[in-house]
Amino acid sequence: MKMAQGESDYELRRLKNIEDNKRVLAELGLLNPYMKLCIRKKHSEPIKTLKPVKKTKRPLCDTSPPSVEVTSGRRKSARIRGIAVEDVALQLSEDEENIIPKKRYVPRENIYGAIDGIEPGAWWETRMQCSEAGIHRPTVAGIHGNTEEGAYSIALSGGYEDNIDLGDCFTYTGEGGRDLKGTKANPKNLRTAPQSKDQTLTRGNLALSQSVKTGNPVRVIRGYKLPTVFAPDTGYRYDGLYTVTKCWYGTGASGFGVWKFALKRCPGQLPLPFEVTQSATQSS
Repeated sequence: MKMAQGESDYELRRLKNIEDNKRVLAELGLLNPYMKLCIRKKHSEPIKTLKPVKKTKRPLCDTSPPSVEVTSGRRKSARIRGIAVEDVALQLSEDEENIIPKKRYVPRENIYGAIDGIEPGAWWETRMQCSEAGIHRPTVAGIHGNTEEGAYSIALSGGYEDNIDLGDCFTYTGEGGRDLKGTKANPKNLRTAPQSKDQTLTRGNLALSQSVKTGNPVRVIRGYKLPTVFAPDTGYRYDGLYTVTKCWYGTGASGFGVWKFALKRCPGQLPLPFEVTQSATQSS
């Protein structure tokens, strides 16, 4: 069946971008993107499940009922002691207010590189848990960084069909270019909306571009929505530190301008949970 003109233009741009991305990754010399990858998981997912520790409630003070008092081995109710029950409740709440420490938010310092105690292969069920662990702080955005010193971390969750993922290296498309205001018919989930304008070299895109200059390592997590064989079956997996080797501007498959980045994995880390070999067969 013959494709419509708009669909064929999209497909032509997508295929061209895939070839361009392969050429960029081939220059890194890690894997040949033109040869077929043979991938075998080393162990089942998840490698390590990190979930928030369920806190048990502990008594804040004496667990004796507030309406009684222990004196000389005999208990006397508040009513016998001539104290109104309402007053006892009020007194207790005032005591609790003095005992219970007020929860204060202490900002965590943003750092480059590894997080103490978290090795590549660590797994979380939700993005919120990734944020709490400090691996990738934003719960929605794909890039977290500093526009002067570079990106701290990125999340790979799909969204662009022309990216190439070879595990130890991959191409990444920047953020922006989508209409986040929404419509009455579709007011939510707009980060997956079709691209409707050119991306700009600001915010996360600018941070990733600075990473090329500074060389600061970037933490990478892969999510279950990532349409590659390197995605976890569920949740989100920390895959270690990568460096951003290249940044360029081009036309995305949708026809609008996008910022593209090439990243390669830093040596000296625990390997990814895959055994990757290449056959002599050329990839499609």
